[in-house]
Amino acid sequence: MTRQLLPCLLICLAPSTAIAQVQIESVTTTPPNLVVPNYNSVPVGPFAGLEGTAFVARVSDPSAAWFNPAGLAREISAQISGSAGVYSHLVVSPMELENSGGSFQQLPSFIGFTFKVREGFTAGFAFLTNTAWIQETDGQLISSAPTGQERFAFSSDSKFTRRVAAMSVGHHPERSPWRYGGGFAFSLTNLRLLQSGSHRVANPEDLRTLLVTSRVSSWALQLRGQGGVQYDTDRWRFGAALRTPGLNLFRGAGLSNDATLSVPPDSLGASTFDTDASFENHLPWEVQAGAAFVASRFEIEVDVLGYSSISPYTMIATDQPTLVYVDAGAGVPPTVLSRPFEGLTSASDGTINVGVGGRFKVLKDRNLRIHAGVFSNRSPVGAADVVFSRVDLTSWTVGASGSAGKFSFSLGVNTQTGTTDDVTFRHLLDDDEIRTRATIRSTGVLYQLAFKF
Repeated sequence: MTRQLLPCLLICLAPSTAIAQVQIESVTTTPPNLVVPNYNSVPVGPFAGLEGTAFVARVSDPSAAWFNPAGLAREISAQISGSAGVYSHLVVSPMELENSGGSFQQLPSFIGFTFKVREGFTAGFAFLTNTAWIQETDGQLISSAPTGQERFAFSSDSKFTRRVAAMSVGHHPERSPWRYGGGFAFSLTNLRLLQSGSHRVANPEDLRTLLVTSRVSSWALQLRGQGGVQYDTDRWRFGAALRTPGLNLFRGAGLSNDATLSVPPDSLGASTFDTDASFENHLPWEVQAGAAFVASRFEIEVDVLGYSSISPYTMIATDQPTLVYVDAGAGVPPTVLSRPFEGLTSASDGTINVGVGGRFKVLKDRNLRIHAGVFSNRSPVGAADVVFSRVDLTSWTVGASGSAGKFSFSLGVNTQTGTTDDVTFRHLLDDDEIRTRATIRSTGVLYQLAFKF
């Protein structure tokens, strides 16, 4: 369900005396899938995840190693967040189909710890998941006519995850309202695309069939730099953080495509196979800035998150050709054609997201707080992208946190909803079109346990 959703499932009724170009394209075009790459899909951190990502000005726990390294300098003792994660339930509902898909997964979204290096310097490490998309969707459409039957079916299975290991140091000069920090992060991206499509038309005189399957599996390890700053007054907190694009360290990919088309008396087949394909994964510049008002029992923060655009580039490529097998029937020897694999293009638009979040201390003499937040999660997918799916999401969170001795905890709920753009879902044989959208709904349970030494 990308912009080229299911063009490979168009069966052409060209005369059987020749193989039309559109028939060749139908077996050489990679089937689509459904992958949402939005940057803020997973709530990260024991408290930021409960406050709509609006935490860059106030962060002071181990998640500062990723959010804003300057916040590490707020810590005056060692701390470990031994368990922080999300139970996530995703539902994908194509509006024109009776079938729905999705997934249920447990995400270890955050583990981190801090320790004091020397006076005024605090180091922190964080291991987190900031992108996690896993779904399986299957569906079919069957239509009957007085002269026959038509059946269309598709299956999509996709996984897109990004896991991060961040290491940073924060510094607080003595008697200064400023805090500074910097560090780097290793980012591991995994992308898996499995998809198949079939289209069968049973006429009184013949049976016409198209079957297409495709698989892509890829990964990349990249190094990113990051830095941040915070400024405090009696009632106000200000913060900003910057993160660089990724420097490729290691990467790999594999792909295979197979298709067959039968339009009697003609038939076509196509195959592409490479276990050593190339994978490019371009990351944007990221900047986040926020301002917070802090009172004795109440805090609220507004953050703006910006991401740079990424020009179109070939994400998946191979130097192995696509072999097209052509049989025109009537005793004519089959022909094998070699065509270059055109690759899968990705592109990203610059996006700006806004988050608002805060907390309220319920009892004056008890450390029990209510947290809430809402934020936008706009799609970065560009017009030239054929890998990812465009859908703008809106997210909100609510939860509670508290402490007992040296232990602290948090528990909350996050939900995200959105609808894909209009796409052409299927071309009928009479050139009619069905255009549809897919509704995305994600619900997650957030939890965290931390210990301060």
